[in-house]
Amino acid sequence: MHRKTMILFPAALLGVLPYAASAETLDQSALEMFRSASVTIQQAGNAALQAHVGTLAAIAFSDENGRAAYEAVVIGNDGLPWTVLVDAANGEAFASAPSSAMEDHPDSAPGMDDEDHDGEVDDG
Repeated sequence: MHRKTMILFPAALLGVLPYAASAETLDQSALEMFRSASVTIQQAGNAALQAHVGTLAAIAFSDENGRAAYEAVVIGNDGLPWTVLVDAANGEAFASAPSSAMEDHPDSAPGMDDEDHDGEVDDG
């Protein structure tokens, strides 16, 4: 099962204070995966920005098919959103693509998002 914890940061405060945080309910294995991550969210944000230059818009912890990872959204200098996946164990950016190309990503499967396409199943 693919679960994600979303933690948002404004770029100017990365590493200082979170702007907003919302967490979905994590099952025990996802929680343990998060606790055992050796890469911090700040380090993952830096790795995402090294993989694609721009402004960090959002970052989330997720289970990418059994691989602990951070999913970052970077607004590139071209003004387009890019999704960068960073390994939570070693900090390697192992995938980077325009966010629109991630439509086949499991988060975009039918029933995984409501109609405003913000990545949340329920905005309630």
